[in-house]
Amino acid sequence: MNSFPSADSRRALERPMLYTTYLSKNYISVKQEDLKKHIEARLKTFYEEELNVPLVVFDSVMDHILRIDRVLRQPLGHLLLVGASGVGKTTLSRFVSWMNNLSVFQIKAGRNYSVHDFDDDLRSVMRRSGCKQEKICFIFDESNVLSTAFLERMNALLASGEVPGLFDGEEYMALINQCKEAALKDGKIIDTEEELYKVFTHNVQRNLHVVFTMNPSNPDFSNRTASSPALFNRCVIDWFGEWSKDGLLQVAKEFTKTLDIEADSFTKQLDPIRQADDEGRIIMVDPKHESLSSCIVEMHLAVKEVNAKLARSAKRFNFITPRDFLDFIKHFVELLHEKKEELEEQ
Repeated sequence: MNSFPSADSRRALERPMLYTTYLSKNYISVKQEDLKKHIEARLKTFYEEELNVPLVVFDSVMDHILRIDRVLRQPLGHLLLVGASGVGKTTLSRFVSWMNNLSVFQIKAGRNYSVHDFDDDLRSVMRRSGCKQEKICFIFDESNVLSTAFLERMNALLASGEVPGLFDGEEYMALINQCKEAALKDGKIIDTEEELYKVFTHNVQRNLHVVFTMNPSNPDFSNRTASSPALFNRCVIDWFGEWSKDGLLQVAKEFTKTLDIEADSFTKQLDPIRQADDEGRIIMVDPKHESLSSCIVEMHLAVKEVNAKLARSAKRFNFITPRDFLDFIKHFVELLHEKKEELEEQ
C-alpha cells in the first residue's frame, strides 16, 4: 500500500472485482447485482433475436462474460476458452459477440467436409474482414479439427494474419481487385499489389477475432502447445474448468423454480429459509425448492465421485460434465410432469 496511499487496503481487493463499460461509457468497477440485472435484460433480447438457449447468470458466468468482452474489444484480441463440455463456452462467446455487434462465424463441419471446404470458408471470412472490414468473431471448436491441416491454417492466421498459399492464381487476382475497389471507396489510392495485400492482412488482424473452444479432457489437449504454439501465445486463455457447487445450485434452482412441489413429498417438516435479496432485504424462501435443488446437486456430485473411483480402480473413464447435469434436470422435470399427468388421468 506504500505505492497507492489513496487506496483503501480493506476494500481495494474485495471480490468480486467486476470492471466493464456495460453500465456507463467509462471502464469502471460495477456492483454484481447491477451487472446481473443488465445482462439478464440483454439476454431476453438475445434469445428473441439470435439463440434460444436458456442461460443462467450465476457469479462465475458474469466473470467469464466480462473476460471475453475485454478481449473482443481489443485489436488482435483472440481467445482460447478451456472447459468441460456444456459449461457455456460457445453460448457466452456468441452472446458477447452479439453485445459488441460482431458477426459470428462457425464452420459447418460434417462427414464430407474437407480441407478444400475449410479453405473456401477461410477465404470467405478473410474477405469479409479484410476487404469489407466487417467485424467478425470466428468461433472454432476443437470438434471441428477434422485434420491437422485445419490447425496449421488457424495457427498461421493467428501468427501473421494470413495463411500461406490460401490465395493463389485467380483467387489472388480476384482478392487484389476486391481490395482495390474497397480502397477506392475509402478514397485511398494504393498502387502496388504488395501494398494492397499488406492493407488486407492488417484489416484481417484488426477485424477478425478467433475464439477457440477446447475440452481439457481431450487426449490431444496436452500436445497442442507443441503443434500449435500460436493457440497459446497469441490467444488470451480463459479457463472455465467446471461449474462450482454454488454454480450448480444456482442452475438447479433456476430450472426447477416453476415446479409445483407438494409438502407431503418430504419426510420431515421444512421451515422457511431466511435469505437476503439483491438489495439486502431479508426475505423468506420456500424451503421445498431449496431442498430439491440441493438434492439434485448432491446426486450429480455423487455420480461424478463414483466415476472418479471407477477411473482409478477399473480404468473406466466416464466424464460427467455440466451438459450431463442439464440433461439430468431436464429429464427430472419431464418425468415429474409425466407422472403428474398420469395421476390426474387416474
